Amino acid sequence: MVSENSSLSSKRSPATTPKFCNSFTTRIFADVAGDITIVVDGESFLLHKFPLVTLSGKIPKMVADAKVSTVSSLELLNFSGGHQTFELAMKFCYGMNFEITTFNVTRLRCAAEYLEMTEEYKDQNSISRTESYLKDIVFQDLQKSVEVLSTCEMLPPLVEQIEIPRRCVESILMNACKEQLASGLSRLECDGESRELKEDCVIAWWVEDLSVLRIDFFRRVICAMGRMGVRSESIMASLMHYVNHHSRVLVKASS
Repeated sequence: MVSENSSLSSKRSPATTPKFCNSFTTRIFADVAGDITIVVDGESFLLHKFPLVTLSGKIPKMVADAKVSTVSSLELLNFSGGHQTFELAMKFCYGMNFEITTFNVTRLRCAAEYLEMTEEYKDQNSISRTESYLKDIVFQDLQKSVEVLSTCEMLPPLVEQIEIPRRCVESILMNACKEQLASGLSRLECDGESRELKEDCVIAWWVEDLSVLRIDFFRRVICAMGRMGVRSESIMASLMHYVNHHSRVLVKASS
């Protein structure tokens, strides 16, 4: 088996029986037997070289770098998102439909970067498709940006290299500022009401959304909001809600 690091590969446990032998590969290429097995996190995928080398820059490079005349097996080490994300990436290569969501777009974008699925190989390749989803869907919405940022927590440094966390923070900030501007009139309308109602109008609706973030991501968001002049009432409310939320989680976990 050819891998990116043969010494690491030799220490891994034997791969499982190849997947997809009777799945989408045979439905698309019914008369062509799979000619390459790719191992990801110990899971083996029996696939066809043709759709892979036409969309991925990494696979043909690994085949070309191999020191054997015929490569029938490759191992992808440290694949972002693991074998489940690799399965989605292969569905893309085989032209199968699946839904890109806020919960898988980050893993798919990292996988596309890892596999070098650029426009050089195909228009609207995986990098382009996932970037379009991020720009057109995720970054236009504060809640979706928070959801995507939270999915970055378990991914390797590659996610920082392609700057998804930074862009999510900027999107959260931009949408929070837009919300602050849009709520200006509502805040003025509250001035003539009771103190309790006025306080409700001041606090932004998104303060609870940020509580799902890991502390380092939450800190990045809050610090950016402070620099950009988001209302201090909203920032303080978010801090208090974050502390209360995670205190309840810790108490529940220890009971």
